[in-house]
Amino acid sequence: MIQTTKHIVACALLICLSGIVYAQDQATTTATPDQPLPESDTAIATRNALRFADSLVKADFYVDWNTYLNLSMASAIKYYGGKDGYKESAVIAHYRNEPKTEEKPQTLRVVNMMNDIETWQCVIEKTRDWWDESRGKVKTTTYLVGESTDNGQTWKFIDVSHNSLQNIVYIMPSIFSTLEIPEGKTIYVDEVAALEAAQAAQAAQEAAKPTVKKKPAAKKPAK
Repeated sequence: MIQTTKHIVACALLICLSGIVYAQDQATTTATPDQPLPESDTAIATRNALRFADSLVKADFYVDWNTYLNLSMASAIKYYGGKDGYKESAVIAHYRNEPKTEEKPQTLRVVNMMNDIETWQCVIEKTRDWWDESRGKVKTTTYLVGESTDNGQTWKFIDVSHNSLQNIVYIMPSIFSTLEIPEGKTIYVDEVAALEAAQAAQAAQEAAKPTVKKKPAAKKPAK
């Protein structure tokens, strides 16, 4: 009888201890900081688009035409009559604006990202900082249009600066009708800075001029 009682007490203690340990485990789990939320589909697509676009831009910069072709849209290659024709157009565009020795590859940023189920399209801004011997520092902005058909995992591109915006729909028939592509532009930074400095100096001179008070008009004597 005494042994049975001891056995019951031992079992009760074991159950109590188990409950305490479980409660501590639950408390520890609750106190653990929240895990970071998984990336959104847009964030993943954006990151991958920039990675593939960077490879394309560097392939152009370092004249790696095999990589450049592999990262270009099949519809664009077809539009130019095949790989040879497309490569020829890319080579001509490259040497028309050949990078200077001291230049670095263009910097990139995504300005537009859209999707339709698993097909994603984007517009990526390319910024080139370079030096013109006669006009000084220059900043040129152009755009890539990219497409992914595997939910943003891999990307192919066309360079809008090699074509007119009106031709894009023929080069890329699958382009979303609502995908906005800005116009490229070139800014002569030193000239703009000099003009702004001259305008600021002129404004300062105008502000420094003493204000001339006008004399009140003499009143005509009453008749």
